Amino acid sequence: MKKIFLLGLSFFGFAFSANADENFEYTPYVGIDYGYMQAKTQNQKPNYHLLNVNVGTKYNQHFGTEAFFEQSSSDAKKIDSESKIKSSYRAYGLDVSAYLPLGCYHDFDLTATVGAGEYVFYDKLNHQKHNRESGFGYRIGIGMMYNINENVSLRALMRYVDLNDISKVNHLYEYSLGLRYHFY
Repeated sequence: MKKIFLLGLSFFGFAFSANADENFEYTPYVGIDYGYMQAKTQNQKPNYHLLNVNVGTKYNQHFGTEAFFEQSSSDAKKIDSESKIKSSYRAYGLDVSAYLPLGCYHDFDLTATVGAGEYVFYDKLNHQKHNRESGFGYRIGIGMMYNINENVSLRALMRYVDLNDISKVNHLYEYSLGLRYHFY
């Protein structure tokens, strides 16, 4: 984990030290992602499908921020022949993004993200009352963005989330694909 964190920090250091294009303007955007999440718990491995809605901005061609909200589908797992546990989660928070433009026309950007969010997990054993547990998650991700045109881009991202203060879930692996609409 420390190596991934140091790699992410060095990528951000490059983004801050790189000279921004003087013609590049501040560009807000909205986005929507579909994601697949694998959770590592004490005795199960639930899988979730999720919808992520985000609002962000690129301050220059190398640096930006993004606020997100994501909601997962439910996952049901059998514990034994009579017991079944159903779980889901939602999260919101803020990510800082670094971009490294690639190619002659800057159609592709290598992307790295670091952020934090609050994760709220719900679980229900058989037909009992829902249990709710929340805590902070620290996120780090890497991916690729394809700029289809000036306003629309497609982003694929892999992310690792380390959770604190949540007893039933240790960490998460997220794989997402989404669209961004940039307001120029």
